[in-house]
Amino acid sequence: MNYPLNSLNKEGTLLLPQHSYYSDEYAQSHCSLYLSDEFEGDAYHNNIKQLYRLHAKEPHNIEMALAYDIKCPHCSGRLKQVGRQLNYHDLGLYECPACNKH
Repeated sequence: MNYPLNSLNKEGTLLLPQHSYYSDEYAQSHCSLYLSDEFEGDAYHNNIKQLYRLHAKEPHNIEMALAYDIKCPHCSGRLKQVGRQLNYHDLGLYECPACNKH
C-alpha cells in the first residue's frame, strides 16, 4: 500500500500519511512525498516487521531526507528511521516502534 504524505507544519517537515489505493506508478508520478509498505522477517516464525520506505518525487540529498518527522499510518506514533537512503528518490526506511512491539 502507498501512503501520500501531508504536511502538518509550515516548514513541511512534520508529515501525516493518508491511506490510499494508489498504485506504485500513480503515487510516484502524482505524490511529492509518500510511504510504501515493506516487510522484513519470517512468516514461518511469526516475526514479520512492518516497515515503510519514504519516496520523493523531487531529488533529495541526505540532509533533506533526514529533516522529515513522519507519523505512523496505523497508530499516529512517530516513525523511526532504521535504514539508509537508496538514491535521490527512494529515501530512508522507517518502522513504528509501537506497532512492531512483540
